[in-house]
Amino acid sequence: MPSRTETGASNDERPRDPAESKSVLRRLPDPTNLALLGLLGLPAVVSPRFAVLSPFLYCFLFGLWPFVPMFLPSRGESPTEWVRMGDRWSTARFLLSMIPLQLNPFVQGQSVGQLLGHLDVYRRYRFDPPDPESFEQRATYRLPVEDEWTVVSGGQERKDSHSWSILAQRYAYDLVTTDGEGRTHAGDGDDPSDYYCWEEPVVAPAAGVVVDASDGHRDAPRTRGWLDLRQRDIRGNYVVVEHAPREYSVLAHLREGSVAVSEGDRVEPGQRIGLCGHSGNSTEPHLHFHVQDSPSFYRGMGLPVGFDGVAVADGPDGEPVGTGRVALRAGQRVVQQKSERTTNPEAE
Repeated sequence: MPSRTETGASNDERPRDPAESKSVLRRLPDPTNLALLGLLGLPAVVSPRFAVLSPFLYCFLFGLWPFVPMFLPSRGESPTEWVRMGDRWSTARFLLSMIPLQLNPFVQGQSVGQLLGHLDVYRRYRFDPPDPESFEQRATYRLPVEDEWTVVSGGQERKDSHSWSILAQRYAYDLVTTDGEGRTHAGDGDDPSDYYCWEEPVVAPAAGVVVDASDGHRDAPRTRGWLDLRQRDIRGNYVVVEHAPREYSVLAHLREGSVAVSEGDRVEPGQRIGLCGHSGNSTEPHLHFHVQDSPSFYRGMGLPVGFDGVAVADGPDGEPVGTGRVALRAGQRVVQQKSERTTNPEAE
């Protein structure tokens, strides 16, 4: 939010710098973290002697904070307004799926684990986590895909963020492919294979070493907003690569059976590591990508990395134009320029 000078301030008082105000807002913990206070109420569930702590149980409701914006009126036109994902009932299907998904122990365990991991992140950074102004990038990143893709979620500003409340995914991106009319699929989109990004190659965004890889998670059988109630890992099939000290990329929702690397493998930029899929916590086929400062899914802090050699177009019109190092944003069409692609024999 833009800062403003307080009414009645003296003439010689220094006006507050908007950038300074923005920095202060960035440092404030997200309301979602108040859900951690709910842990204080758990003894009341075990024994009536701790009934005085039972009001803390209501703090678990703060875990629903990321869904609040879905019910608020939109402020201006969305940069992804032109992207046609699902239909008018997709949001309703998503919310209906969320109700029984609360009974899935794997999903709930990971959700609690991520919240507890925030405690370690805030401890390490003393409540001042990395942001675009303070972060110093070490590795050189390219897009984790080939050809043209569309950023449907993510950015370095809070208003564009994929999941500002979840620290590891604060600077994450969701990528899909679209046609000339902004659609993400052919036909009615009832089957994952209807989607343009389905089984498209996913490549290493930079040189590095694989520190974690998981395959064998089924791809969700339904799309158009429905979540997989049988998911056992919200990442689905995924790969984690260490590119530099405290810089790890996470590539998730890969196609079952497509993960082409294992822990300990050395990868080069542009080397195929899997195929785009629909596994884990996914409403339609897409690629989830982010960089974090730890190999841990629970204790990582998302990092606002820039990408080199990427041509960008804002919105559906015009040809993507080459730039220098760029920070991606929702609503952009992006393509890795050929000069920056790496040909790897193992990827062919």
